Amino acid sequence: MAGYSRQLINDFLVEGGKINHVEFHSPSELRGIMEKVVINATGYGARALWKDESIVPVRGQIAWLIPQPEVNYSVNYKSVNVVARRDGIVVQDMGIGEMDGYKDDNEQPDRAAAESAVRVVSELYGRMKWGAGNGG
Repeated sequence: MAGYSRQLINDFLVEGGKINHVEFHSPSELRGIMEKVVINATGYGARALWKDESIVPVRGQIAWLIPQPEVNYSVNYKSVNVVARRDGIVVQDMGIGEMDGYKDDNEQPDRAAAESAVRVVSELYGRMKWGAGNGG
């Protein structure tokens, strides 16, 4: 997805497109823009901008590890998900399950939670014995 996104943005810019990051505090401010096309990518910010209470925050904390081409799998261990991607390895503690973090609007990074998830994964790999004939 990351590579595709970069390609789309590159194609858009090559064809003369421009990207302007603008902060709006109310929908009436949209009248002041001259662009013919506006992409609404406000995400959770749409709740405040459009007064849309149907948008619910979901708190989550991920750690990004550097990309490693030899890591081409995903794993779940002790409620920690590891997902290998071309742009990095995502490590996330899923907590008590799918609903963990539901309606939690805290946007502050939690380094301790990210490091804790990485330690869980480190424990898993530390339990694996690599030796002659086993790739090590």
